[in-house]
Amino acid sequence: MKRQYSIFPAIFIACASVFTSCVDIEDTNRSMVLSGEWRGDFGMYYTYIERGRTYTFDSYDSYIRFIPDHAYANYGVGTQVDYYEYGPYEYQYYNFTWSVNNGVIYLSYDYDHMLDTRISNYHMTNDYFAGTFPASNTSFRLYKMADFYCWTPYVNTYGYGSRYDWNYEYPATRSADELAADSTGHVLSRGRRTILQQ
Repeated sequence: MKRQYSIFPAIFIACASVFTSCVDIEDTNRSMVLSGEWRGDFGMYYTYIERGRTYTFDSYDSYIRFIPDHAYANYGVGTQVDYYEYGPYEYQYYNFTWSVNNGVIYLSYDYDHMLDTRISNYHMTNDYFAGTFPASNTSFRLYKMADFYCWTPYVNTYGYGSRYDWNYEYPATRSADELAADSTGHVLSRGRRTILQQ
């Protein structure tokens, strides 16, 4: 009796692991961009009942921190403060947990699970985070105030970090002819100065 080996299960397992790995990398990259401090309109409001009447007060500003559980984690904890111009509360404060799974951002609030949400319709860069909450169709837009990572490859194609103690006289600049003759360097122009980047 001959044994027949099927290659299909091995191919299926390999493809599944590659797909999972790609999803994990994307989720990690999105989490790196999300990690940090954000501020803007997060679409928050609260209702207040006084003498049988219901009043609704919209937040004019929200401050949110997404703190990863560890380096490059796609989940963590967060804090949110919503500020109000009118009504009995000047601000409201929440703690929450967050995660990114298959590109969807999940928020779970410890104090009030009625606020729990998932965000799947959004656009995020290192500068802003905007989208729509699916349950209420409410739009939000936040701007990044602080980043927990120096480089977030999900959205960056170019970046730099400033050196504040750098001496502008060193290294000495060279003429354009000298730079053009140097085949090992790449010329990067900024204003009136010419910089040799190796």
